[in-house]
Amino acid sequence: MLIFKKNFNLSHLEERKEKTCLNCNTALHGRYCHLCGQENIEPKETVWHLVNHFFQDITHFDGKFFSTVKLLLLKPGFLSKEYMIGRRASYLNPIRMYVFTSAIFFLIFFSLKSPDQFMNFNATEDASSTEKKVGVKDWEQEVQKIKTQIQTNKKADTAKLNDKLEELNLEIAAAKKIYGDTTTKKFNAKDIALLMLRVNADSLKSEGMPAFAIDSLKHAFAKRDTANDEDYSLFGISVSQYPTAKAYDSIQEKLPSNKQDGWFDKLVKRKVIEIRNEMKKDQKSFFEHFQEKLLHSFPKILFISLPFFALILKLVYIRRPQFYYTNHGIFAIHVYCATFIFLLVMLIFNQFAEIVNWQWLKAIFGLIAFLIWLLIFFYLYKAMRNFYKQKRFKTILKFLIVNLLAFLVNLFLFVLFVLISAISI
Repeated sequence: MLIFKKNFNLSHLEERKEKTCLNCNTALHGRYCHLCGQENIEPKETVWHLVNHFFQDITHFDGKFFSTVKLLLLKPGFLSKEYMIGRRASYLNPIRMYVFTSAIFFLIFFSLKSPDQFMNFNATEDASSTEKKVGVKDWEQEVQKIKTQIQTNKKADTAKLNDKLEELNLEIAAAKKIYGDTTTKKFNAKDIALLMLRVNADSLKSEGMPAFAIDSLKHAFAKRDTANDEDYSLFGISVSQYPTAKAYDSIQEKLPSNKQDGWFDKLVKRKVIEIRNEMKKDQKSFFEHFQEKLLHSFPKILFISLPFFALILKLVYIRRPQFYYTNHGIFAIHVYCATFIFLLVMLIFNQFAEIVNWQWLKAIFGLIAFLIWLLIFFYLYKAMRNFYKQKRFKTILKFLIVNLLAFLVNLFLFVLFVLISAISI
């Protein structure tokens, strides 16, 4: 009743004259329903009332949030012990605290960091691949501009412009000779050099290049074009082998039943073909979407890993029957909440280290972030020691086992979500 009165004082809503509960229709003998606890107030609320409730729920938490967080960080394992023995009303509910701390952490995390800052799949990409690419149409437009410049500007350096015209015409002729008159293929500087070399390969023989070297060049060019334009492959499944999922299905139907792939192999190969074709269209865009999906899967990975973490604790402390699975679960939630808070502080110091220009200050912030990282592991050890009340050696041994098993579980979940992220693009 005290909580309801406190909320009323904050909201200043008027009591209804009708003495029936709007929630359960029970006859009332006072301001609150004795069955469901709902306050008998006018249902119409102003924007101010909604804002009031919002800050009350998010920041106030019935006056328990900050006191609970203080105990959570300064007394590892204490809140879990209190919850286990039944002292719960004085502290914030563990699940409510998990939702709040994880939401705040990932909200700030995603606002400060972009996917490419964590996962750069193009780190080994050739610098030439990021250069501006041009094609036959671009060259033809440039030719027209130069011709117009020669005709309209008598003071122009016609010698240089004519040299540029000749170079452009050679590039246009080379591209059309190799790829056809209607080609839309784009070339960067490296591609153009190789194109000109390829076109003039036959004339190199007269310059003294051995025939076997010229044949090797032609073979390399043909292989390069096939790899870039036609035979793009992923996990050994190439375009020339199975251009589309329908083509794969058609080939499978023509095979004898004992030679066909199983249902799981078919499912995987169809999906690989779809992913490969998406990558072939625009590899950069594909990986950008992949990074985005994978990074935003981290909250799900951690949430799913939480019951597994509790199960690991249950197995490690299986000879302690007084601890039920739910006790391990509450302990795991408190550990996760503390970890979110520590990681948030570490993230803030890392941001400070990126912003400041003084190297000595960068080093200090970096050191603080590293110490917080170590503190996360020490916190788990201390919480296990205080909650399970075992000696130091046993706790250290079980601490190592728990961390190893938790790492394997999270690694499995990470790989699983990598696959899900790739499939769902």
